[in-house]
Amino acid sequence: MDRLMHLLAPKSWMGFVVRLLVLIGIVATENLLFAYYFGSLGQDDAGIVSYYLAHATIVGGPLIAFFLTVTVFQVRLQRKLLQLSRKDGLTGLNNRRTFFDLVEKARKKERRGVLLMLDADWFKKINDTYGHQAGDYCLKTIAYTLRRNVRHDDVLGRIGGEEFAIYLKNAPVETARVIGERLAKPIAFETATLNYLSVTLSVGAARSEPDLTIDVLLAQADAALYQAKQNGRAAFVLWEPAMQPGYVAQSG
Repeated sequence: MDRLMHLLAPKSWMGFVVRLLVLIGIVATENLLFAYYFGSLGQDDAGIVSYYLAHATIVGGPLIAFFLTVTVFQVRLQRKLLQLSRKDGLTGLNNRRTFFDLVEKARKKERRGVLLMLDADWFKKINDTYGHQAGDYCLKTIAYTLRRNVRHDDVLGRIGGEEFAIYLKNAPVETARVIGERLAKPIAFETATLNYLSVTLSVGAARSEPDLTIDVLLAQADAALYQAKQNGRAAFVLWEPAMQPGYVAQSG
């Protein structure tokens, strides 16, 4: 269907005119053939009704079918484009904007929950040592692991680079700690040519309280993530008031 649409789509005014003339010629030919073979249907009143029904079916039917086919193609294309605009192309997780939009909606229904910010440790070394393809395999495996360790209603996202996020809806801190500590353990992954590589995650968590804005919640989770990095990585840290906002090094 994609090839047909590319073939029919004019790339210039000349192409538009040529395609228009061809389609007009097809319709005219259908009318002439119909009139030649079925013209006798219109000899009486009953025949006139049959004539126009047959004309609409034989001449108009293919055009209507083509129009409906194009409409279905356009709807599917729009859905695909919407999906691509909301998802991360590599991992299939929600992208940054979609993730925080979904978190905002979730917090309006139930203000309590826990935000986890996760960062792949020493990810730059994986890229530099084994190549970017290995890095892509690593990120895909992380995404797969996150999906398998959260509940159905929780929100997942790739925030950027090697940084991910999870919003645990209406979850107590104890649940967040269990999930976070589990995700901080080494994650094994393979590439097309290499086996038995692994990566760890540093995890920072912050409680979602009713009076917190999403920006404050994100800053708290980032500060906890920064503290997890400072503690030696591959660790889970829950934000506490004594923590100051920090910044995670880009290279892990």
